[in-house]
Amino acid sequence: MTTAITNEWDDFTNATPINDVEAAVRKMWDSSGIWANALVINRHVFRNLRLCAQIIDRITASGAGKPAKPSDITAEMLAAVFDIGRVVVGGGAKNLAKEGAAASFGKIWSDEYAMVCKIAESNDVREPCIARTLHWAADGSNVLGTVEDYEEPQTRSKIIRVRHQVAEKIFYKEAGHLISNVTT
Repeated sequence: MTTAITNEWDDFTNATPINDVEAAVRKMWDSSGIWANALVINRHVFRNLRLCAQIIDRITASGAGKPAKPSDITAEMLAAVFDIGRVVVGGGAKNLAKEGAAASFGKIWSDEYAMVCKIAESNDVREPCIARTLHWAADGSNVLGTVEDYEEPQTRSKIIRVRHQVAEKIFYKEAGHLISNVTT
């Protein structure tokens, strides 16, 4: 399920991210009976949230009037403001360029979306959650990967190989709710 918001979170004066997240949490509960325990955003959206008047007002009001600079606002503080277990900030990048072309980096998690969801807090696969990363130890794989190298005489080079057998699996899509139109 997805809900588009009206005031984007880069409109620092008019944005209402606290209301938007609360509405998404309630919609997720209504459709699944599960309460969200995480907000997933990228680093750009995180930096925007630190400038939103509604966020700063909530932090300064609960901090006995101490001024809040953007650099003072952490993911943990945002989790407290949103009354959610944790805020996951994705900062990874991917190379969008074709092979051989100059690197052109893009974000893995879009600026356009935020997601409230239930993430697993245990290794018990019976625990309801949106998804899991599954690992199997086939062919010498381990959780952090098995790195090996060997000589390749035909090309006079060294080959480096990593064995890391994992797959991501959506278990319960209703345990997540996307908020769209977060930023432009």
